[in-house]
Amino acid sequence: MRRFFLGFVLGLILPILALLVAARQGWLSVSASARPPAWETWIADMALDAGAARQAPRRQNPIPATEAELLAGLKLYRNDCAGCHGDFGKPADWGSRFYPRVPQFSEDPPRKPDWQIFWIIQNGVRHSGMGGWAGQVPAADIWRMAAFLARLEKLPPAVAAEWRNPPRP
Repeated sequence: MRRFFLGFVLGLILPILALLVAARQGWLSVSASARPPAWETWIADMALDAGAARQAPRRQNPIPATEAELLAGLKLYRNDCAGCHGDFGKPADWGSRFYPRVPQFSEDPPRKPDWQIFWIIQNGVRHSGMGGWAGQVPAADIWRMAAFLARLEKLPPAVAAEWRNPPRP
């Protein structure tokens, strides 16, 4: 039993120590142009999903999800977010230079409730380049963007049509 316990503990500790030694010796890639390994992306996505679910206060969006408000959220998104997160059918070149890569919402919508999206926009995401916008963008506008993004896959027809027709430069 003692050998089993020792083997179990070493099996847990040795991989962590090996990772720390590899990091300390400079053997891990630190280049932002490198493609993130699947395990790193999985851990980062898991941490963001769990952190937003646990830390974001469950608040009711004070902005009603009317067609007019969703269109306003789309306009704000295009002005403030699309440069990194892309527009419909047009991934953002700028966001592809970040590490980890910036999610492109036309290809991979957030799939989170608006209260979590609000919290993420307001507070940012550590080690990702996503800054917190609290104090720089009015809370009502953050709620509008959150309402739009939370409904990206099920927008009302007029809003969906506007989303599918990005402005030409």
